[in-house]
Amino acid sequence: MPSRYTLAAVLRTTRTARGLSQEQLGSIVEARHLHNVEHGTSNITLKMLEGISERLDVDVVALLAAASSYDRQETLEEFMAYLWTELNKLHDMHILENVPMQFSDGALIAAKAGKPPIPAERIKSVLNCKADGLTQKEASVKLGVPASTVHKIWHMQAEDR
Repeated sequence: MPSRYTLAAVLRTTRTARGLSQEQLGSIVEARHLHNVEHGTSNITLKMLEGISERLDVDVVALLAAASSYDRQETLEEFMAYLWTELNKLHDMHILENVPMQFSDGALIAAKAGKPPIPAERIKSVLNCKADGLTQKEASVKLGVPASTVHKIWHMQAEDR
């Protein structure tokens, strides 16, 4: 992620190259706020950046890539090679195939609050330690599991396991 100063410089330079004043972007964002963003004294929201990039006719990702490339002191080609490796990480984790499951009828599904459930394998390991006569502390050390988690599993009702 580029620094806000570098992004400010890229936005200011792009706006100037397009021959636009801060006031001309006023329908997107208040001129005073844009002034602060372009001077690195105020942060920008993604929604604001999307509006500005649309008005500048340059994709948001291109603006961020240009700023990131500068911050990393890399040519655009070097940065794109780095970005490609990062995209491959997402590909290897099957992110793009799983993103559609986060939506229902075009709306983002609300994530469930709270901690994720304790994996069944971890529960089984703790209960095996209990059956072997270990103390909670010994089970915690042996399994590398926090003592609070061991305690919770130790006292779970059978139907909750």
